Amino acid sequence: MIALKHTRAGIFAAALCGLSMFASGAQAGGFGVREQSTTYLGSAFAGSAAGGDISSMYWNPAAAAAQPGCNGASSYSLIIGRGGETAKSGLFATGALSPKSTDVGTEVLVPAMYLTCQFSQSLFVGLALNSPFGLLTKPEDNAWAGSPIAITSKVFSADLSPTIAYKLTPTLTVGAGLQAEYFRIRLTHGAFPPLGPSASGSREYEAEDVGWGGTAGLLWQPLPGTSVGVGYRSAVGVDVGGRFRRNAGLQSGPAVSTHAEAGLTLPEEVTFSFRQAVAPDWAVLGTVEWTNWSRLGDVVAQGAGCGPTGVCEVLNLNYRDGWFYSLGAEYAYTPGLILRAGVAYETSPITDRTRDILVPDSNRVFLNAGASYKYSEHIVVDFGYSHIFFEDAPFCIANAAVNGASTHCRSSTPANAVLLRGDADSAADIVSLGFHYRF
Repeated sequence: MIALKHTRAGIFAAALCGLSMFASGAQAGGFGVREQSTTYLGSAFAGSAAGGDISSMYWNPAAAAAQPGCNGASSYSLIIGRGGETAKSGLFATGALSPKSTDVGTEVLVPAMYLTCQFSQSLFVGLALNSPFGLLTKPEDNAWAGSPIAITSKVFSADLSPTIAYKLTPTLTVGAGLQAEYFRIRLTHGAFPPLGPSASGSREYEAEDVGWGGTAGLLWQPLPGTSVGVGYRSAVGVDVGGRFRRNAGLQSGPAVSTHAEAGLTLPEEVTFSFRQAVAPDWAVLGTVEWTNWSRLGDVVAQGAGCGPTGVCEVLNLNYRDGWFYSLGAEYAYTPGLILRAGVAYETSPITDRTRDILVPDSNRVFLNAGASYKYSEHIVVDFGYSHIFFEDAPFCIANAAVNGASTHCRSSTPANAVLLRGDADSAADIVSLGFHYRF
């Protein structure tokens, strides 16, 4: 059964990796990826579920009817991240591990692709390929003070979504779709301590699965120049299974190499957006989005070779729900050139009490700008840029064996249980290029 399950996941991954193999950079809350459209990146994703462009169908499947005829769109967003982490105190910071700081930021490319076609006056179908979740953090020095907690953290996803949209009236459209989502995770941890006989050997866990979900939405245009959209992307459950390896350690015991599985539910999200024309050449846009990150508590990977409890790896995530707010504007400078700008604020699902060096996320502010240029009757080229300011992100990691099974520090955590205390200082720049095709 296990072999069949992972053969299926491998076939699905091979079919999608050719288009999405670079997508592993999280720039939404937690390990979510928001960069699904160059067009909407330019407005800080304000208006993203309100139609106007077929890439809106990621947030709202009713937007598959946004343009008549057959259309294609693609976007390619280069995320240039900086994630400085500094160890200030704790057992790992005062020991022999060196250096005490590192940069875990990386550069990744996130693609997204869309195709829609009109089959009748009211019926439209579409297909989207996206990477809703992704993460890649890797320190400059694998032997830095935080290496026993995490070295490389990688999350990859590829989501194939066929969609149907139907115009109930000239002003009201509904849509629905299916999600087939491939999800893969890879975590590596250094030995503790890395010099001399190790108390616990280095560890690696790599696993994958395919999950299923759905999408739904509606698009309403009550007045000329006014568009309101609501979109829903369902939760997707996955049971990621793969190889867990741990080297021998004085306390952790002999080396282990076994199959391990962990169940987790990727969160659903609801997006509300509006678009309002305020002058012949001007429009204002807005978005509010909720993501149910609180679904993610402790994620436990279990395997037959991991001792009497069968627990190989535990991720104490314990996230809260995330919220995203944005406001933007569009200006038609000429009939062939549209300019955009926007600002956004996002509350991270990760708080000071639950932050880990695997995902040093925090609340953030987006400043974005973009443009669309009509190259010909069939081709439009998009450009977008974003700078993201992150709030300061303190972290404190504890020894779960002394801290009541929790790796997050508490007010009652004794000093001898603190493994690493410090701060993360992050920022990101995103440059995006997109293309639209009208067949």
